[in-house]
Amino acid sequence: MAAGKTAYEQGRYEEAERHLRAALQEAEGFEPKDPRLAQTLDQLITVYRTEGKALLAEPHYHRLLGIQEGTWGPLDPRLVTVLNGLGTLYGANRKFAEAEAVYQRALAIREKAFGPEHPEVAATLENLAAVYVIQAKFDSAEAYYLRALGIRERTQGLDHLSVATTLDGLAGVYRDQGKYAAAEPLFRRVLEIRERALGPDHAELVPSLDNLAWVCYAQRRFAEAEPLYGRSLMIWEKAVGSDHPTVATALDNLAGVYVAEGKLAEARPLYQHALAIRGASLLSSYDKLASAYVGEKKHAEAERVYQQALVVAQKGQGAGELEVGMILERYADLLKLMKRDAEATRMYARVREIRARLSQEIPPPPATAPAKP
Repeated sequence: MAAGKTAYEQGRYEEAERHLRAALQEAEGFEPKDPRLAQTLDQLITVYRTEGKALLAEPHYHRLLGIQEGTWGPLDPRLVTVLNGLGTLYGANRKFAEAEAVYQRALAIREKAFGPEHPEVAATLENLAAVYVIQAKFDSAEAYYLRALGIRERTQGLDHLSVATTLDGLAGVYRDQGKYAAAEPLFRRVLEIRERALGPDHAELVPSLDNLAWVCYAQRRFAEAEPLYGRSLMIWEKAVGSDHPTVATALDNLAGVYVAEGKLAEARPLYQHALAIRGASLLSSYDKLASAYVGEKKHAEAERVYQQALVVAQKGQGAGELEVGMILERYADLLKLMKRDAEATRMYARVREIRARLSQEIPPPPATAPAKP
């Protein structure tokens, strides 16, 4: 278990999985109520979730839940952590009936343990609402968000940040149905709550600014959307610098408003800047961070960054095979530096295969309208 934990923290997920599977095999021989069995299952679930191996994680969730039920009883609120994990897994894999069932059970447990007017109850109501939103069951989603909102306002106050989160979800329900007039005042209230709590330049204001700008844009009130997107852009530039990939999205949004207003001269340099930013992709940013670690001789940290970059690339969030090959080559260089020559040789072979397949990569065209939040 200790070796698995260390490997996981250093980003060596396959190694962590191997150690924890061995630990699980050992734990099978212990007494049924030995806590190490549940602890091993919990750690192995975390590794599988990180690796995106949901099908392998699911049976361990059920087994862990059974152990906890036998130890604590079927109505113990501590069970909700595993139920929430199962609900998230089911939702991500579009098993909506299963997700709804486990969240309903979590709701019943929390209502019995804490009463119907507790913030923990509101959190589960929001989980259920999110499942209904994905299925476009907007009436059910609205009902659950409204109940959660009432609980949070009564127990946490009208200006609590949790209230803003619930309002955001409810406003999204209205926006997704095209009910922009209903969504707009809620998005405005979310922005006001977060401004009071966080200040006018906090990065967490950006989603609220973008949401409000989008519903204004959708109602063809471009003059109102423009300063909201402009403010979002300034916050991002201040927070992460003018050449960060997130800034490219903000530039596209503001440029889209300019296009809608017929201000093509103002839109053009924003699109050009966004394209220039995307020339240095997300994977390149990972490489820069890893290189810094190598310069400090922090090889384990550098390897973790390269592994994270490859996970991102495999999920389709990188710029393409050309840059995946670049990451693999840098990773292979690191492995060679760490005297892991056999692994480095295999990785260099993958790089050669990619280069044989790929001659160049064509960047996607810019958007002509703001992206829907």
